[in-house]
Amino acid sequence: MSVKIAKNSGFCFGVKRAIKLALAASQKYNNAVTLGPIIHNPQMVNKLQKNGIEYVNNLEEIKNRPTIIRSHGVTREVLNELQKMDIDIIDATCPYVSKTQVYAKELHERGYQVIIMGDKNHPEVIALRSYVDGGTIIAATPDELPAKKFLKAAIISQTTRNITDFQNMVSALVPRCGELLVVNTICNATSIRQKSTLKLAKESDLMIVVGGKNSSNTKMLAKICDKFIETYHIETEAEIDTNWFENKQKIGITAGASTPDWIILGVYNKILKCLGKEEQQVESVELIPGFKEE
Repeated sequence: MSVKIAKNSGFCFGVKRAIKLALAASQKYNNAVTLGPIIHNPQMVNKLQKNGIEYVNNLEEIKNRPTIIRSHGVTREVLNELQKMDIDIIDATCPYVSKTQVYAKELHERGYQVIIMGDKNHPEVIALRSYVDGGTIIAATPDELPAKKFLKAAIISQTTRNITDFQNMVSALVPRCGELLVVNTICNATSIRQKSTLKLAKESDLMIVVGGKNSSNTKMLAKICDKFIETYHIETEAEIDTNWFENKQKIGITAGASTPDWIILGVYNKILKCLGKEEQQVESVELIPGFKEE
């Protein structure tokens, strides 16, 4: 029986950067806030609260406190309002997200109908559409596209989506467009995690996907695994059921880009405990088999 983790599981560059900026702000200020949860991981958000970083849901709750912009970014209108306030602003927007915002603005200014592949209710997409003056089209699947033709269109993507889904969207648009400009804005870290997760899922009897239930990239990992194997999406080790592992020989673990190391480690060690292999428990994620696999 083996328990293995997908390579590159856990925090991506953008999340590491956001958390680093938030922790630095907690040292500099004693009353800083984030406008919305800084990342989609409730346990990490709670940890930041214990470090003095509260999160608020709207501008009225800021009350002149130093404000951290979440990794998903904020709308252009909200950013303008923040800049009018007499407060310190710490911009923790993921650089990949910021770059996608620039693309959206420039494409619109060049006369393209901007189409965004993503979840219209996701904070990244809500912020992204604000950088286009005029109507954007947001669709998660080809079925959600309007039944019309476009003289000149451009498609970009929420950074945490799946490349195959993006290709399917492009294929659906090609017959409808006189000119179609495709900008692949899916971040490299997302693609790498999805590929390594898919590889491990195909080799496993069971997959455990670790990360926030509200995390888009984590839900995408669960969706990928679920196509091939029995899969459970959990946030912490407390959700693990020993019965899951009956008659399973190869157990795979993967984790979203906003999942902290200590949560991944807790899940791995809990699985070993369920299997009666406490002596194989480790003290860091780097020691979990597969983490550094080439």
